[in-house]
Amino acid sequence: MDMHNKNILLNQHLSKLQTELILIDHGLCPDWSRGEHRRRRDCIYLILEGHGKITINGTAYYPKKNDMVLLPKNSIVSLYSENETCYNKYWCDFIMHFDGISLFDVIDFPYVISLDDISRPKELLDLIDQLHLKTDAASALMINAALLELVAMFLKNDNRTVDSIKEDGFVSHIKKYIEDNLDEPLSIKTLANEMCFNEKYLIHIFKQHFGTTPARYIKMLRLEKAKQLLIYTDLKAVLIVNNIGYSNIQKFSKDFKEYTGLSPTEFRKNFGFH
Repeated sequence: MDMHNKNILLNQHLSKLQTELILIDHGLCPDWSRGEHRRRRDCIYLILEGHGKITINGTAYYPKKNDMVLLPKNSIVSLYSENETCYNKYWCDFIMHFDGISLFDVIDFPYVISLDDISRPKELLDLIDQLHLKTDAASALMINAALLELVAMFLKNDNRTVDSIKEDGFVSHIKKYIEDNLDEPLSIKTLANEMCFNEKYLIHIFKQHFGTTPARYIKMLRLEKAKQLLIYTDLKAVLIVNNIGYSNIQKFSKDFKEYTGLSPTEFRKNFGFH
């Protein structure tokens, strides 16, 4: 996918982004050490002083002064320190999602960034702390804006040479899964479960990448496979139906003729081995 289409896809995601602040606090961090666990919400740390160890999805990090740490919802995390108050830091828990999908499942963020100057993130976190108990609309908008700016800092200060949109993995994974399971029922629910997406989002992202719906794409692959089997094998139509995941031969024959202009028998007669 070219950069223009990537930007369109990203803008469509972000236009639906929903943000919810859970809590904010700062100070010395007691009882730091904790075994492996799954995060139930997104979290940002701003490290003011101290040292310790954080393992995020199997990779160990050693955050230090002026580092920011991102712990996305559903990430597997463990914490370790030799003393109880290893860090003086800010911590802010929140949730960012669209259509039930976490922002951090779609855009690849670094987990730790190092900043030369922490005055701006500290200012934003102080602002959130001042406003988080207020109930007026202006405060809510300012909190959301501050959270978005904090999250954007991770991408702005990302030194990795990676593509931010997790799309190549999606395309290769879903394509291989469909091809490997053409002889099985392949519902939208099945594909959504395989990708850990909800069904609405699966259809949306699939159309962005493949230019058609999952159902039409699967039907096309099945009929293309049927063409190959009719040309290069002597399998009877009833066995071909089983090989490509059709429920009955009548439906297969109807779809095949609409797709090729010929019935399976006529197609084999014209193009198959004699």
